[in-house]
Amino acid sequence: MDTFPNAKPQSPGESAAAEHARRSVEEARASAQKVVSQGSEALHSRATRTREALIQRTDQAAHYVQEQPLKSLLMAAAAGATIALLAGALSRHHGHHGHS
Repeated sequence: MDTFPNAKPQSPGESAAAEHARRSVEEARASAQKVVSQGSEALHSRATRTREALIQRTDQAAHYVQEQPLKSLLMAAAAGATIALLAGALSRHHGHHGHS
């Protein structure tokens, strides 16, 4: 199973160096695979925790709206009005600079 059948025979020193290099490459590959696997597991774990936290917050918000419907409506209206005022101010500010 010669990879390079026309290659000249290696001396024992060259053969040992080649074997050492091969082992080093295999160790590096195994180490890289381990790091990728650990990173993938950590990412999956983080995504799971984030999804669970989001579900919990959504459930809490839904419960609050059920318990305090009027207060929730007023807070939503205030938030909407604030966003509308900011958007209007930003568009006027942007339009003002565009005419300079």
